[in-house]
Amino acid sequence: MEDVLNVADLAILFQRRYSYIKDVKDITDKLAEAISGNDGYTTEVILEERGDAIRKVENVTEQIRLLGEAGPKAAFSAHKLIYTEPENIVPETDDEKLVQEIRLKTKTLVLALQAQDKMVNKRLTRDQSFYKD
Repeated sequence: MEDVLNVADLAILFQRRYSYIKDVKDITDKLAEAISGNDGYTTEVILEERGDAIRKVENVTEQIRLLGEAGPKAAFSAHKLIYTEPENIVPETDDEKLVQEIRLKTKTLVLALQAQDKMVNKRLTRDQSFYKD
């Protein structure tokens, strides 16, 4: 295995991760509608679908992490692109710029999903909610 990070492959994985997170967001939209309609069966089915979508996000996140473990040089480059806040990345190549752009739009999507998840969680579990105000 070569000790070089393939940034183009990393960009593909980050794009796939973004798509999967978008799927989670879309399913969460459906979940919010089902909860509003007090449809317990549909809510349960959608929760299962959402769990499957979240597992896809977890799997691709693991692939991203593993891509940076080719060796010390790859790990150094990967750490910068994977773990640095996207707005703090200073891209040196077009592929690194692409990774940064994907991570920025993913961050925005995740923040919206977190807010939505908080609202759905509170409506679904009421006083047993994970989120406490």
